[in-house]
Amino acid sequence: MNWRSNLYYVETRDRGRTWHNVRGQPLELPLTTRDSPALVWNYQAENRNVYLKDIRFDPDGHPVILYLTSGGYESGPKNAPRIWTTARWTGTRWEIRPATRSDNNYDTGSLYLEADGAWRIIGPTETGPQPYNPGGEVAMWLSRDQGQTWAKQRQMTMGSTRNHTYVRRPVDAHPDFYGLWADGHGRQPSESWLYFCNQQGDVFRLPRHMDGEFAQPEPVR
Repeated sequence: MNWRSNLYYVETRDRGRTWHNVRGQPLELPLTTRDSPALVWNYQAENRNVYLKDIRFDPDGHPVILYLTSGGYESGPKNAPRIWTTARWTGTRWEIRPATRSDNNYDTGSLYLEADGAWRIIGPTETGPQPYNPGGEVAMWLSRDQGQTWAKQRQMTMGSTRNHTYVRRPVDAHPDFYGLWADGHGRQPSESWLYFCNQQGDVFRLPRHMDGEFAQPEPVR
């Protein structure tokens, strides 16, 4: 696991009875060779590790993969840069584009492909109170050219005492409930809170105790 590398893509259209690559070529699983027809990119040749974060499908049914690459499995600055990257299948080839950077292999966020064509990443890309540990401060990134360029729209958390990480996209996400995650200290046991955000990047914290079926979430400033 510490030497995970290379990016592969396989899919099934008959609930797992048969598998093929993105071009429709049949595959036998498990994959046993590095140069399988399922190969998206040979990161082993670049001495890069690969950490998957999310996968979405565009209106044409083509996959877009979000992942992070780094120079190795150990935490700390020596394996920087840790690059958030998208791989988009155009119908004829894979487009590999960098998005942003962060400081741990397990910084984890979600990718959103929206109805107006925008791509959005919400994840802990900013340095948190426990640098080089999983998570950090959560930010929102936006691309309007299918991942060619990205702009940070908003830093959603700041001044935190614990790292935030593992932002997950709800199924059929509503604009008022667009991402869900937790925090925790990166280096010692700690309490943990649950957070959610809306599409604009406003953050809310859920109460630790509830006296009824409903409770008011606390806005995080």
